[in-house]
Amino acid sequence: MDFLKILKSFEEFVYEALTWVILLPRTLVRTLLHPDRMTAYAAHELARTDDARFSDAVSPPLLLILCVLLAHLFDLGVRAQVPDTSGSLASVILASEETLLLYRTITFGVWALAGAAYVLMRARQPVNRDSLRQPFYEQCYLVSPFALLLSISVSLLLMPQSWANLTSACVTLTVLAWFWVAQAAWFRRRVRLSWWRCFGAAAIVLAVGGTVNLVVGYLLAHTAAGAIASP
Repeated sequence: MDFLKILKSFEEFVYEALTWVILLPRTLVRTLLHPDRMTAYAAHELARTDDARFSDAVSPPLLLILCVLLAHLFDLGVRAQVPDTSGSLASVILASEETLLLYRTITFGVWALAGAAYVLMRARQPVNRDSLRQPFYEQCYLVSPFALLLSISVSLLLMPQSWANLTSACVTLTVLAWFWVAQAAWFRRRVRLSWWRCFGAAAIVLAVGGTVNLVVGYLLAHTAAGAIASP
C-alpha cells in the first residue's frame, strides 16, 4: 500500500512538472506584458475555495522558485568566476546547491514581502500571516521575472567578455525600469495614491529590498563560518 502511494505521488509530481513546460513560459510572458492583470488574477484565484486555483498558470510562489532555479541553471552554464568566500558563512551557503537556491529565493522574496507590508501599512491594515498572503502572492508575480532577469544579468557581469558586461548593464536597467513601473501601477490599484507617490513607494520598496540583501550579503561574506558556533 505504501508503495502504491509513492507511485501515485510520483505520478502526480511528474504530471505537475510537465505542465510547467507550458505554464511557466506562458505565465512569465503574461506577467511581463500585463503585470497588472496577473496581480489581479492572483487575488481572484486566492479568493476561490475549490481545488482549481491557478489551473491555467503557475502559482506565484512556485513561479518565483522556478525562476530562481532557471537563473541558477543559467549561472552554472556561464559563470567563469566565483567570488572568494572561503572561511565565511557565505562559503557554507555556496557549498550546497539546496541552501544556495533557498537563499536566493528568500533574497528575492524580500522584495515581495516589502511590497506587501508597505501596502498593508499604507492602507492601515494589520500586518500578519493572514493579511500578508494576498499582497505577497500578487507581489511574487512581479518579483519572479525581476528575479530571473536580474540574476541572469549578474551572471553575465561575472563573464570576462566585454559584450557580456554590456548586455548585463542593458538587462539590469531594463528589468529595474520594468519592476519600478509595475510596482507603481500595483500601488496605484491597491491604495489609490497619486502617480508620483506610487513611483516613490516603488522606489522605497526597491531600496529596502536592495539594502536588506546588501547588508545580509556583506554579513555573510565577512562573518567566519565558526562564529555562530562559538558560545
